[in-house]
Order: sequence, then structure tokens, then C-alpha cells
Amino acid sequence: MDPSILQKPIPELNLSDSFKEMAHRHDFRTLQDVLNWPVNVLLMHEDFTQHHYQELRNFLISLNGLQLLKTTNS
Repeated sequence: MDPSILQKPIPELNLSDSFKEMAHRHDFRTLQDVLNWPVNVLLMHEDFTQHHYQELRNFLISLNGLQLLKTTNS
């Protein structure tokens, strides 16, 4: 995985408009901003749905970067 993609602005990534709108509402500017949070905390964010989680997960899989998704608070 090219680590520079983590710093690309979310609007430039191949993600849905719904994901991009949610990211904008939560001030997530880059993928790294999203990945700083564990999944259980992301799911507590208003408007971050299971659909957004699946989209993020699938996007990371396509980049061979699924290991970056935090599934615990540690």
C-alpha cells in the first residue's frame, strides 16, 4: 500500500458521495483522520453508519491496507 494515500484529501478518493459528506461533517479531511479512531468509536459518530464502515473496510482491502483499521481501542 502506498502510504501517501492516507494523506490525500477524502474528496479525491474513490469513495461514495455519502462517505465524503459524512467525512466533511465530522471534519475528517484525510483517510488518516478517519483511521485515527477505532471502529467502535467511529460507529458512535452521528452519521457514521455500518454502510460507511463497510465502504471504508472494502476500500482498505482494495489498497491492501486492512491492517490499518483499528478494531480495538489500543
